[in-house]
Amino acid sequence: MTADIRDAIIAELTDMVAALITNAHEMEVLHEKHVAVEVENTERRILLEEHRRQKVLGAKLKTLGDTIADVRPRINQVIQQQRHDDGRSSESPASLKLIMKSFSAMSQQVADLSDRVQTSIEGPPRPHASEALEMWTDVRRKTKVTPKKINTDYNRIKDFIAFVGDKAVDKYTFLEFQRWSNLLARVPKLISVVPHLKGKTHQQAADHNDRLKIPRATMTTKTIETNYFSPLKHFFRQMAAEHRFQSPFGDADVRMDGRGSVKRRPFKVEQLNMWFAHAAQEERAEMIWLPLLGAITGARIAELIFLQGRDIYQMENSFTGAKYWVIDLRFELVAEDGGSEERKTKTETSKRIIALHEVFTEAGFIDYVRSRRAADWLFPASFYHGKKRVADPPRAASKRMNRMLKDVGIHKPMERVFHSTRHTAKDIMRLARVDGRTSDLQTGHAFKTVSGSYGAKDLEELPTEIEVLTALPLPEGLDLSPYMERNDRRKSRQE
Repeated sequence: MTADIRDAIIAELTDMVAALITNAHEMEVLHEKHVAVEVENTERRILLEEHRRQKVLGAKLKTLGDTIADVRPRINQVIQQQRHDDGRSSESPASLKLIMKSFSAMSQQVADLSDRVQTSIEGPPRPHASEALEMWTDVRRKTKVTPKKINTDYNRIKDFIAFVGDKAVDKYTFLEFQRWSNLLARVPKLISVVPHLKGKTHQQAADHNDRLKIPRATMTTKTIETNYFSPLKHFFRQMAAEHRFQSPFGDADVRMDGRGSVKRRPFKVEQLNMWFAHAAQEERAEMIWLPLLGAITGARIAELIFLQGRDIYQMENSFTGAKYWVIDLRFELVAEDGGSEERKTKTETSKRIIALHEVFTEAGFIDYVRSRRAADWLFPASFYHGKKRVADPPRAASKRMNRMLKDVGIHKPMERVFHSTRHTAKDIMRLARVDGRTSDLQTGHAFKTVSGSYGAKDLEELPTEIEVLTALPLPEGLDLSPYMERNDRRKSRQE
């Protein structure tokens, strides 16, 4: 009697099921060993090796699943044939149903195991970038990072999310960051300030600029790197540490092809003379004194605009008895209600003592300071445009200073602006052979080396250096006579 072909098929399938169940059990045991591996406090090499092994296991499970998928139609074919048969089979349909039930159970077991392996490989679901950004920003607000820095970083990261899309933080790829960099290289600078660009996305602004006959200058590489990618790297690296995934910035560097930065140039002596002659004829206090303060002290315009009467006072060298005037940026400001408010400085090293050259006494600036009360702003007009209070006094003052430079004829966009006075002050100190570390303390620059960070942290601890700064020789040919003559006229009117 010829053996029924279905008997052979059933026997083969029975053996295959047994083998697959055994294989699945072995893989589950292997998986449990992988899961037991502790990755906390291990080196990255071990973590990456475990990641590779999990991928191998996942591939094996996929092969197993594919095998089950291949076998299932064969079982179904046998069942269908059994239903239409006239009873020739020695096997009952119940045995085939039992095999099918075993396959279904095993299939579900393998699917569950595959899901567990996938979770082990990728980790649990991570929050979307927008959600993570809110949590990250909320935590940062409880640190000493300045509110302005926090808000700026928040907006730049939101810009990236708007461009790429809001996805789980571990699902962003390297090329998405590269495409973002490529777009930023086409975006006009000051996108948030130029009236016809306000409200446009970065993509829209770039496309609009491309269509212009004379396109506006685009962002510099430094702007792209500092303003956009620095906060992005910071955010994703911290999120990678928090949620256990590999940062997209870990293994490759994003290329940034923005416009080259324009280098600031110090003012020449002849240019300073023209500027000082013009400024000494002004009426508003900040228009008179900011040019001289910037060029001699190297202070930033935001530091000068928020000066109050009590910030400038006289110190005495306890050893020599010498007295000198200083600006002190280390303390809080007096608020309008009489309380206190934080003095906003660019960096921690900006909170410092600034020595005032003796020329400020001769030119009448110290007399002007004495005329202000302790809680008064030194330059109150800087806070208003007409009767309307300005939102950003330093920005408004910078615009006025640059308009004055244009009137004098020495302004050059980006290259010679008010901020160039910091370069001028550095040159003046360098020519006077002032120690580089003392120069950094005066201007609030961070120390460039480890050795530079050792020693006194502000000029109050270096009275001898303050005396050097108050009496350092000014550049040959620098003409301060317009200020001296103005002071003489003021004194004569008071007599």
